[in-house]
Amino acid sequence: MASEYGRDTSRMEMVVVGNVTFTDRPAGPDRSAFVGTLDQVMDDVRTAAEAGADEFIVDLNLQDWFTSTRQMLETAVEIRERAIAA
Repeated sequence: MASEYGRDTSRMEMVVVGNVTFTDRPAGPDRSAFVGTLDQVMDDVRTAAEAGADEFIVDLNLQDWFTSTRQMLETAVEIRERAIAA
């Protein structure tokens, strides 16, 4: 579709933004992407990678889950390390 509008698709990238919301318990099967436990969020990260995402942005800022900046940064590092290991 993009090429039909004159876009050079070889220069396009897929960038996924995950607005993460953590839950204490696993979210049900009808959950939105990037909502649930850390393991469920990591499943969503893997799904984005398998879909061909060129870049992935994890947004951890819009929730009350974290009690400190340090906790948020540690979680971001854990997500990054898990994604690299996968």
